Amino acid sequence: MILARNVPPAHRSSRSRVSYEQSVEADREIVQLTRRAKSRGYWTARLDLIDLFEDSESMAEDNMLPATFARARRLLDTIPSGFPVPDIGLDPDGEVAFDWIRPDRTMVSVSIGSEGDPSYAAGLVDGTAYGFLHWDDRFPVALTDLLRRLYHPA
Repeated sequence: MILARNVPPAHRSSRSRVSYEQSVEADREIVQLTRRAKSRGYWTARLDLIDLFEDSESMAEDNMLPATFARARRLLDTIPSGFPVPDIGLDPDGEVAFDWIRPDRTMVSVSIGSEGDPSYAAGLVDGTAYGFLHWDDRFPVALTDLLRRLYHPA
């Protein structure tokens, strides 16, 4: 019988120590994934994004870069659970388009590329808006506001 105290440190099983903040963040991710697991739309959108990426590899001009795919997936993963999942498409310049369109033809469209801030255009009941979204891996506050205006107009 070999005792752990007699085994050199290099051969002991290593247990990674996780900080409290990392543990809390992991728990939040599990809760968020659990909520999303109830949403077939989210998983359908994830698969649509993967299909777009694979299909774009065979097209000469509409090629989605791997960095664009990764950024689009991160944006999709951060959509708050209170909003519907957007339609996903590929712009002619290789950027991924997220489109939230209501039956009354009001809409919010976001395009995200491999780098830089995503651009947006919105046609809402109370007017139009367009520009760039500051994005730092969290769902953009300005986009949250636009989607609230789209789905809950005052």
